[in-house]
Amino acid sequence: MARVSRKAAIMETEENCLAVIPERVYHAAAYVRLSVEDNRRIDDKESIAMQRYMLEKYIEGQPDMRLQGVYCDNGETGTNFERPGFEHMMDQVRERTVDCIVVKDLSRFGRNYVETGYYLEKIFPYLGVRFVAVNDSYDTLKDGSGNEMVLSLKNLVNDLYARDISQKVRSSLNTKRKNGEYIGSVSPYGYRKSLEDKHKLVIDPDAASVVRSVFRWRADGMGVVQIARKLNEEGIPSPAFYNYQKGYTCREPSEAGRFWKAPGIHRMLGNLVYAGHMAQGKTRKSLSEGIPKMDVPCDEYIIVKNTHPPIIDQETFDRVQELMEESRRRSLAIRGKHETTENIFKGLLVCSDCGRKMVRHKNVSTKGSARYVFVCSVYEQNRGKRGCTKKYVKEEDIQEAVLQSLRLQIEMVLDMERLLRLLQKQGGIFQRRKELEDKISSVQQQMKRNTALRSTLYESLCDGTLTKAEYLSWKEEYDRKAQEFEKELAGLQKEEQDNRNSFLSCEEWLFSLKRYRGEETITRKMALEWIWCIRVFGYNELEIVWNFRDEFVCMAEITGHAEGSGKGAY
Repeated sequence: MARVSRKAAIMETEENCLAVIPERVYHAAAYVRLSVEDNRRIDDKESIAMQRYMLEKYIEGQPDMRLQGVYCDNGETGTNFERPGFEHMMDQVRERTVDCIVVKDLSRFGRNYVETGYYLEKIFPYLGVRFVAVNDSYDTLKDGSGNEMVLSLKNLVNDLYARDISQKVRSSLNTKRKNGEYIGSVSPYGYRKSLEDKHKLVIDPDAASVVRSVFRWRADGMGVVQIARKLNEEGIPSPAFYNYQKGYTCREPSEAGRFWKAPGIHRMLGNLVYAGHMAQGKTRKSLSEGIPKMDVPCDEYIIVKNTHPPIIDQETFDRVQELMEESRRRSLAIRGKHETTENIFKGLLVCSDCGRKMVRHKNVSTKGSARYVFVCSVYEQNRGKRGCTKKYVKEEDIQEAVLQSLRLQIEMVLDMERLLRLLQKQGGIFQRRKELEDKISSVQQQMKRNTALRSTLYESLCDGTLTKAEYLSWKEEYDRKAQEFEKELAGLQKEEQDNRNSFLSCEEWLFSLKRYRGEETITRKMALEWIWCIRVFGYNELEIVWNFRDEFVCMAEITGHAEGSGKGAY
């Protein structure tokens, strides 16, 4: 009987110790998401505030969890994982500061069956992340094989639900479009939404007068660039800035966004809404049909006539369309004589002042020769009054500058490669790698010893060698050391991997760069592969920022070069 009683006492002591002291404490991230913007809806059980409160209380009640942070995506869809809050949380997971993710239910995490399943079945297990869906009673630490099938079914149902909602919303919006109801979030410049019916447009007198002036100037023969300049000279705010001033939108436009530009004028002049007709469905996107956002041809627009008061009479509107078409034909007749060449530097040239992408123009002289130039669009349409300064560069000069700079970079790198090969032969390049391997081995040995000592504590507690206070004190010390060892080991392993990757990256980079050693011209492929951007400072003043600047620095560190920034200027 005494033996049985002692066994029962030991078991009771064991249960109490386990209840008080979890084997591992997880650093938990509470993730909350709402598809539509949360407007502080107090009674909404799905609101951001309610989700956050629920998850914080849940984590607080778990002895093996400690709240590391709350990550929020307000107004973000669950059909993909391109969400700022989610991406920030995953950065913390990769940095090992988060090893547990807690959500209200699986639908808050994601509604895409394939991507959600990939995270739960591949990414999280690989990263050692515990995942908890509170309302679904799912915990990867505790659940066995039975719940995996239930979770997969819920995941599939969430995906099907999202697709079903997408189809219903798309059908509903199409119905509204065909009925001539306005469904845009912001009304077109010159109109505002009716207070009685948000799907109806009413004239905004202040903006409408500007619209009438734009159409009148164009009908009188003024070009769109001239119109943009005139509006900017008169200090009339752009549509984006006007909407912000009036409180129609909350986002303040950038400095460049406060000025009128020719493309915006062109779109305004061709918009049927100013003649009193509704033209919608200009883009298409459908989750249910797997269609990404794409432009729709003009003949497929959903057009409903006479849906709201016109700002421009039909005769003036038609006259402007004729002038624009005539201008387009005339431009094609002049520029069409010369085949348009590929824009090798498209999207790569930026204005050093306003940061806007430089615009490429095709200039045809009276003699019939054609050449291409890049200009700052903000300056071009504002003539330096406000917003930016003059930037102008010929395409042929850019090509020459890039080609010469690339050749210099190649020759410099080839010199460094020769030194790299010499260091390889001498063995000095592997010295740091050997030091890292020795340190990693030493830390691993210390971790094993610390784990072995920690494992004896519980036995000492149960046989009375240690008191509970002593047990807790020693356990806390061994746990602290374990965390320090893990952190030190992770840092060393990362440095070792970076060392290996940097060397391999340099090898690949060298091989790729040498392929272009004998090139006589720059191609679009070369430009995209090697150029990060080209900053334009003035007339033919350029700074070329290369894509391989990190590899250049890495090579310089390996070979001991102090100079070289990975940038080239012309």
